[in-house]
Amino acid sequence: MALFDAPRTLSISGAALPMYGDRPILTPVKLTGGETLGELFEYTLELKTPDELGFSQSIAANIDLDKLIGTELTVSIQLEGVGHFIRGLAGNAGMANIGAGTREITGIVTHASILREDGRSIVYAVTLRPWLWLATKNCDCRIFQDMSVIEITDAVLSAYLFPVDKRLTPPRPNKTWPKRDIQRQHHESDWTFLQRLWEEWGIFYFFEHDDGKHRLVLCDAIAALKPHGDAYSTIRYEAPDSRRIDEEHIHALSVSNALTAGAVTSVDYDYTRPRADLTVGREDPRNTGLANQEHYTWGDYAQPRAGTGGLSGAPNEPRTEAEYLTLVQMEAWRCQGLRASGQGNLRGLVTGQTFVLSHYPQSAANCEYAVIAARLTIEEVGEASGSGQRYHCEADFVLQPTHEPFRLLRTIAKPRITGVEYAVVTCPENQEIWTDAYGRVKLQFLWDRLGNNDERSSCWVRVAGAWHGDQFGGIFLPRRGHEVEVAFANGDPDLPIIVGSAVNAFNKPPFALPENQTLAGFRSKEVGARRANTLAFDDTNGKIQAHLSSDEGSSQLNLGYITRIAGNTGRQDERGRGAELRTDGKAAVRGAQGLLLTTFSRPAANGDAFSVDEIEAQLAESLELAENLAQAAHLANAHDGEQSAVAASLKTQADAVRGGGKLEQFKDPQLVLASPVGIVGSTPEQLHLSSGRATAVTAGTDVSISTGGGLFASARKALRLFVYQAGMRLVAAAGDIDLKALKDSINVLAKLNVTVVADRIRIHAQKEVEISGGGSYTRWNAGEIRSGTGGKFEVHAAGRIFTGPDNKSTPLAVDAPELPENLHFALGALPGEANRYVDEPYELFEGNTKIGEGVTDEFGRVIVRDHQPGTKAYRVELSNGGQFNLKVRDALNHDPEHADLRSNRGERM
Repeated sequence: MALFDAPRTLSISGAALPMYGDRPILTPVKLTGGETLGELFEYTLELKTPDELGFSQSIAANIDLDKLIGTELTVSIQLEGVGHFIRGLAGNAGMANIGAGTREITGIVTHASILREDGRSIVYAVTLRPWLWLATKNCDCRIFQDMSVIEITDAVLSAYLFPVDKRLTPPRPNKTWPKRDIQRQHHESDWTFLQRLWEEWGIFYFFEHDDGKHRLVLCDAIAALKPHGDAYSTIRYEAPDSRRIDEEHIHALSVSNALTAGAVTSVDYDYTRPRADLTVGREDPRNTGLANQEHYTWGDYAQPRAGTGGLSGAPNEPRTEAEYLTLVQMEAWRCQGLRASGQGNLRGLVTGQTFVLSHYPQSAANCEYAVIAARLTIEEVGEASGSGQRYHCEADFVLQPTHEPFRLLRTIAKPRITGVEYAVVTCPENQEIWTDAYGRVKLQFLWDRLGNNDERSSCWVRVAGAWHGDQFGGIFLPRRGHEVEVAFANGDPDLPIIVGSAVNAFNKPPFALPENQTLAGFRSKEVGARRANTLAFDDTNGKIQAHLSSDEGSSQLNLGYITRIAGNTGRQDERGRGAELRTDGKAAVRGAQGLLLTTFSRPAANGDAFSVDEIEAQLAESLELAENLAQAAHLANAHDGEQSAVAASLKTQADAVRGGGKLEQFKDPQLVLASPVGIVGSTPEQLHLSSGRATAVTAGTDVSISTGGGLFASARKALRLFVYQAGMRLVAAAGDIDLKALKDSINVLAKLNVTVVADRIRIHAQKEVEISGGGSYTRWNAGEIRSGTGGKFEVHAAGRIFTGPDNKSTPLAVDAPELPENLHFALGALPGEANRYVDEPYELFEGNTKIGEGVTDEFGRVIVRDHQPGTKAYRVELSNGGQFNLKVRDALNHDPEHADLRSNRGERM
């Protein structure tokens, strides 16, 4: 027989095999190795060069092994089949070598070496591994968003141009695999990452070999395994000491039962459903004693809608997914409880296929099995006679009954991140802030070489703050370009959370350092601009201050030792001590229950903050003075009692300021200005004081009014002036003094003298002038002049002239103007409710007579024009049917409840 022509059980083929002419140089002499479900196979193939005299040993010893590395090589194993030809039997019953053929094992050459010399031959060894083994040789870190385990598998394996067969059944009722917000490959090889996910989701794999290729097969159930061909569809068991049979068989088999865990419980947490109970348990103990041991684990099925869909996306079904994942774990433990292991001269027994066992002494063991693992050793006969190399075949295997589920145990733990990672906040184009209702942001991790620094670079990531409660707490949202520190809940790379931020060359401190090292606080930045809001605390020794400001209008509140703080520049010039509230814009100070502005001191902030003790004493003193003077004026007939009513209202106001005493001041929302030394009001323009009721001014000594122009006073009803001591002076340094009574009289009364001195004195009366003194009189009218006295009438004159009748016209008195009186009523069922009736059409009635109509103004008011004194009430009818009876009080009673005043405002009493 020619070189290389001897019949053999093993043969090889491969594009990179070295050739001698048109034939391969290397001949397989031994194959050792095996495959296991869910593991990468490995075979070692020994190859031998020819020992013919004519073959060059130089060629045999200098094969370029690098040309073999990384190429596919196929080992073919000849299978004899079963059965012997028996003439006359029907069908296939008498056929010989049923199932005969070739079994292929194809793999990538990952290692090659020279083992030894064997006579004139050189023995080489090569290692065959599957193409998936290539996935163990890399390491990567990347993020998969909104993808299921199958989509991730496809994405990862797309880099490997080898065939994949997926025999998978999705666990969900809608026949889809659940998606995950994020799954991170964390510095893992592709194989480690996929193996971890497959173990979690109950996916196992093996390889099928045919046509010089090998194909990855992914399965999630033992039912996906195919039966062996005819030669191995049923395999017989025969003990070594039993009769010899002329077919491949199992000569050693051990069926083992083991105690396993019987329950799995898992728990998880979803912060978008924080009160949801996501605890799920699964029990399926084997029928043994003490099979109730439980595995309690933290799950990985809560998905807080952190993917690209965000909170607008559909939530996942955590309990349904948890039930499936705990089932996978339960089955992974349970399937360890019933296994069989054995040996036999079975060159065609293949991992990932099934067969039926027969003739085993334990009858229950004669059933269908799946081959979980198989290790094969085949040694070929030697080429040279007397070489000592004999044919040998031995298979070691592990089986599992097909009526039990098969899952992989979790052998690869999820990576844990013990520290923090750095990332940069990202946003869509032209956005500075990008967040959702949970204050989450998007990130570009510094290690991420695939992200595009946009809103798709990561899932939504929560931002941890100092504290958070139900609509209270602190919040500072990171913005585009901010460097942040990211931690991971339980170290899980799929659960990132921002825990801080750090200074870098682009994100500098809010106050320039180190020159502002005594400043602490916060400084925000206007979106799309450079203005800021600042809260700063200056701890400079002896010059501490608190500073709150906004660059809008340079609005500031400064407390303490006031030093100007100018943006990032920080501390500048010193400006004083105390407190300053200032703005370049408008300002308002409001106190809905009362406002106290005072310079009375409370050293070190001791005592009641709203104490009005000094003010109460001052008001009591002023009230006493006002009451005494009012009484004196009344006794002197200078007043008719109006000032006493004003004094009574002052007492009511003082009582309202005092309120209920300590900590209960301000019964009404009074505005109180107080100072122990003085109050100064100054303006180069107009000063206006207005009150709806009385305005009282009380001074312990003097009231001085000076005006560069005129002093004008108008009173609708009366003007009363009373001086208790020291007299009254009315002097015009220039111009006239006019006293007019346009309707009634002018009465002048003096206890002593009335002196009138002028260049010329004129007395005019339309009807009559009468002058009397001591009982004597003179009376002048149009008809006569009459004088009378009870004593002597003496006239001194240089002469006398009596002529005919004559008279002189007198000035006409001007009538007083008639002033219209308008009343304003603010409609409201209760105090403060008037705005409910804004822009309401209404009709106004006096009795049953309609006297007007209109629409309420922006304050909910009705205007009664040309009110006539004596009218006691009006009625308002709204377009919606509502009615108000408006009582009129021309003079308001001074009761503490202000009932008359409230009635005039239109409130329902």
